[in-house]
Order: sequence, then structure tokens, then C-alpha cells
Amino acid sequence: MTKEKELIKNTAIITFGKICTQLVGFFLLPLYTAVLSTVEYGTVDLVLTYSSLLLPFVTLALEQALFRFLIDVRTDEQACSKYISTTVFTSLFLTLSVFAVLFVIYCITDNNLFLYFGLVLGGAIVSSVSLQINRGLGDNIGFTLGSTILAIVNILCNVLFLVIFKLGASGMMLASFAGNISCGVVLYIRCNFKPYIHLSCIDRKAFHELARYSMPLIPNQLSWWALNASDKVIVQFFIGVAGNGLIAVANKFSSVYIQFSNIFNVSWTESAVLHIHDSDSEQFISQTINTVYKLFLSACCGIIASMPFVFPIMVNSQYYEAYNLIPIFLLASLFNVVVSLYGVIYVAHKKTVEIAKTAVYAAMLNILSHLILIGFIRIYAAAISTAIGYGGMAIYRYFHSRKYMIIKLNPFTLFISAIMLIISFISYYSGTMIFQIATLLFIIILCIIINKDILQKIVIAVMKKSGANSNE
Repeated sequence: MTKEKELIKNTAIITFGKICTQLVGFFLLPLYTAVLSTVEYGTVDLVLTYSSLLLPFVTLALEQALFRFLIDVRTDEQACSKYISTTVFTSLFLTLSVFAVLFVIYCITDNNLFLYFGLVLGGAIVSSVSLQINRGLGDNIGFTLGSTILAIVNILCNVLFLVIFKLGASGMMLASFAGNISCGVVLYIRCNFKPYIHLSCIDRKAFHELARYSMPLIPNQLSWWALNASDKVIVQFFIGVAGNGLIAVANKFSSVYIQFSNIFNVSWTESAVLHIHDSDSEQFISQTINTVYKLFLSACCGIIASMPFVFPIMVNSQYYEAYNLIPIFLLASLFNVVVSLYGVIYVAHKKTVEIAKTAVYAAMLNILSHLILIGFIRIYAAAISTAIGYGGMAIYRYFHSRKYMIIKLNPFTLFISAIMLIISFISYYSGTMIFQIATLLFIIILCIIINKDILQKIVIAVMKKSGANSNE
């Protein structure tokens, strides 16, 4: 199987399992915005935000290192047991320690939000470690299954807790815990983790190997948190929790978009790591990055162009202020795609220090620009500073990664990008229905033109498959 077919196959497997659940979760947005106030939605979003901040500190980001090391020793069960056991028991010890601290704080403050925070954080750790073990062992179908179970349970529990039991914000946090725990249990059973997890397999040398790789990922994760979530903390301080509710809704559309990028990056990272030393690796990576960038550019502009028709249907009127933030967050997400595409070059070469450096620079740029702008443009500073942070990181990685591999984006593609984005933004904010319809049609046509090569390959592959099935 060629590298391209291997990448497409792995991406298809992962996408198949996640696309439906992501869309179902997205279409539950009207439920969330109808049942929860902006303050309640903002509170839930902050709990999820702070749990994502604390997670790499609790696990020391060992699960991220575990994935990378398991790729190299997949066929050696003893080595796999050594790395997996070391990661699992270290994470368990640190998690229980954090739980004890949170329980003491709860007893002192009598604020049950700390208990919910502990549940959300614990569930996230269970699913994160389980998914990385599964991913490292090369079971992409299992990875897809775990992610699917997580999403389905989360969605079902949200409906149950919000609509039937009317638990409000507490219900959403319990649903998050239930989804993550279900993912961990399913993967434990499917992949039979038991033979890999023994106290006797804990290895000090393995811990040092993992920690040397993972420690730079902690400031990297912190920087990603700053890029993704510091805006919410700043908005909470200057504007209030209700402002976070608006940001959460505006981010919902770009979050679905970026989920597809994350899905692709699961298989993309694995392919790059496996083939980084091949003689044609530079050609393979360059072709993939240029092709995928055009696809995500098209998706970004397509969403912006269609949003004037979708937003009034999807979102309750009390969140209407979020409308003007959406295109800016989508632009930031497109920059994020570029960051991720080039990020695999650092992962493949085990340059985690460089990953951390580029992320820290971007986080500093994001926070500084947000603090400067929020006094002038209020909530818009959150979206604009995010775009500045990701944009700066994308530009930096584009040039800095040439120390390891020279990968350039096609100049014509960059020119078309500017045209499509400018027209999409002007149409979005114009408020003119005829102009917006014309723009949507124009964007669809351009998307077909710039992606014609991959669309032709898809059509040919489908026709061949159909012909083979009919011959049978």
C-alpha cells in the first residue's frame, strides 16, 4: 500500500467514526442555547477550559510521549508493557493527588463546582491516556470506536440531564464525565489493555525517556491552552461570564471545523513519523500539506459564506451577538490547520523543545494583543487576538521548519486564499442577502476548481469501486 493510500485509509476510518457524532453534537446547539443561560453556558465552558489547562500538568503530558514511543516498539510486547505501565500508574498517582486537593478545597469552600471540576478532569485523563495507548498500538478502528462512544454517550447524557432531569450546567459536566469514562472502559475491553498494565512493569529508565520527550510538551500544551482558552479568562475578568457564553457559541462553528483537522492529524502524524526517513518523504509531505490546505481553505470560506443562512436557524436570539465573531474565529482555525500540518515535522524528528518554543511565542502574542485590544473593542478582542496568535504561529513554523525539511505552500494557492477570504468577509458583514447568495455560489465554484485534482481522484476511485462491486 502506498503512503498516500495508507494515509487516506487511516483518515477515512477515523473520520467515519467521528463525523456523525460531531455533527449530531453540533446540531444540539439549539438545545444548549435554549435551555442554558449565557451565564450557565459560560460556567460550563470555563470548567472545561480549566480542566484542559490542568490535564498536561497532572499527567506530565506522558500520554503524548507514550504515543510517539509506542510507534517504534509496536511489535515488542515487553517494551509496550514497560511504557504503558509507567505512564498509566504515574498518571493514576498524580490524578489521585489532585483529587485529594480538590476535595479539601470543596470541604473548605462548600462549593460543589470543585467536585464537578474533578470529575471532568478525571474523565478527560482516562480517555486521553486510553486513546493515546490505542493510537500508539496502531489500532485506528479502536481509536475511532473510542472517540465515537465518547461522543455518543456525551450527547445522550446531555439530552437526558438537560431535558429530562433539568440539571442545567451540572448536567453538561456530568455528561462530559460519562462520555470520557465510557471511552476508557470500551478501549480497555476492546484492546485488552490488561496484559500491558502491571506494577512490575514500571520502569525508571522508561519514565526518564518519556519525561524527556514530554516535559517540553507541558509548556507547549499550556501555550495551546493560552491560544484556545486564555481569551475566556480575560473576557470573564473584563466583561463577565455571559461574555464567555457568547464566545462559546461563536467558537462552536470553528470547533466543528477544527475537529475535522484533528481527525486528519491523527493519521497524518502517524504517517509522517513512519515515513520521515523515506527517500521521497519531502515530496510526500509537501504534496499532502498543499492538498489538505486547499481543502480546509475551501471549508473555511464555505462555512463563512453559508453562515448568514445557518446562524438564525441554529442559535437562540439571546446569543445573537456571537454572530459577528464567527468569521474571525474561523480564520484563526484556518491558521491552526497550517500550524498542525507543519507541526508533524517537529513530531517526526522528536523536536518537542521546538514545538514548545513556537507555541509559547504564539501564546504570548495572543495574550498581549488581547489585553491591548479588549479596552477598545471589548469582546471582539478575543477573536482577533486568537487569529493573531495562530497566524503568527503559522508564519513562524512555516519558515522555522525549514531547518528540518523545506515545505512550501503554492504561491498561487496563497493568492487564491486571500481572494476567497476577503470576499467571504465582505459578504458576511454586508448584511445584503443577494450579495451573500452570490458569494456562496462563487465560493462553491472556486472550491471545485482549486480542488479539482483530488475531486477527480475521488470520483475515479468511487467509479472503480462501483464497477468492481457490479462485476461481483
